[in-house]
Amino acid sequence: MAAITSVVVLFGGATAVAMRGHTRVAASPGWDVAGERSRRDADIAWYTMRAERDPTGAFDRLRLAALYLQRARERGSPADLLLAEQEARRSLANRRAHNSEAFRVLAIALIGQHRFAEAADATDSLLTADPASHGAQSLRAEIALEQGDYPLADRLFTPLDHGGEDPAVTARVARWAAMRGRAGHAKAMLEQAREDARRMAFTPAEQIAWYDLRLGDLARTVGATRLAARALKAAAAVAPDDARVLMTQAQLALDTNDPADALEYADAAMAHGGDPLALALAAEAMRRLGRDQESEHRFRAFETLIAGVPGTAWHRQWRLALLDRGRQVPTVLAQAEAELLTRRDVLGYDVYAWALHKAGRDAEARVAMTQALRWGTEDRLLEAHAKALGMAR
Repeated sequence: MAAITSVVVLFGGATAVAMRGHTRVAASPGWDVAGERSRRDADIAWYTMRAERDPTGAFDRLRLAALYLQRARERGSPADLLLAEQEARRSLANRRAHNSEAFRVLAIALIGQHRFAEAADATDSLLTADPASHGAQSLRAEIALEQGDYPLADRLFTPLDHGGEDPAVTARVARWAAMRGRAGHAKAMLEQAREDARRMAFTPAEQIAWYDLRLGDLARTVGATRLAARALKAAAAVAPDDARVLMTQAQLALDTNDPADALEYADAAMAHGGDPLALALAAEAMRRLGRDQESEHRFRAFETLIAGVPGTAWHRQWRLALLDRGRQVPTVLAQAEAELLTRRDVLGYDVYAWALHKAGRDAEARVAMTQALRWGTEDRLLEAHAKALGMAR
């Protein structure tokens, strides 16, 4: 791990990451990411103290839940998602009336943990309190999308697909559009959401960076690498040490066959976050650089880290990284098959198909891939997997 952190250079109070051929500097003067994080942690301490003094109160618990949720987004931290869930439930236990915001925070914390059935219950409670809420409707639609219930997602999202909504609602509509094969519309909606968020007072810098990250990831998914690079550069200008941005930059560098850059981005991502995927990305970059022994060592570190996570909580990108390396194929296949019992979405079928292929069961893999392709999702990885199975879109 020391080798990983060695690529990070700290200059005084600002963070900079030295990269090959260029130096990534701290956020532009307009964005005080470090200050926002410091104030957030101070607020967590403040509201924790208040909640302990008044254990029957609801507002301080709700505020704590929202702050933990914000930190979970920034760090990708499962522990903060659990804390957000815990505080939201405590807030609701103390007061359910006129506390619909706690249901919203609870639903988002549960979605982050991929506990979609419970998230749907929380969102239904939110809709009972405020049936006309577009935010609640879009949350319920997002859960349907995650569960692969595309007819329900279509029915719920269609009335919201007109722009002018809260940026969070517009971003959810954009994801739906991307999954339903309308990447161009998704891009337009995300750009609108980003501009709306920029105009809103008190939008955290992390959220501003998130919109450019989503634009970059969307562009990368459909193979628009130059557009992806521009969007990720914009995200990094706001939050240069955001591990999610760094990991996506590493993936883009691998896409464009630049393993040296990919390795530096992946190492920086590992230094600034806790997602083990950064180790797998670094291992792949090392393999392409001919550093096979180091690559194997790094990949084993990835496997060690994810071994401490329950299999039901494994990220799909972790599973694909294992499959691409021909590792733990029976384990991943069993996980993918079990997940489809409750979550029959495009990406779930893709992982299942790829696991079947790696297990030498191509006839079954083609059946699963047919399910993955049926909704028209534009994704070059889906296309690559289909091509490997001798299928055309």
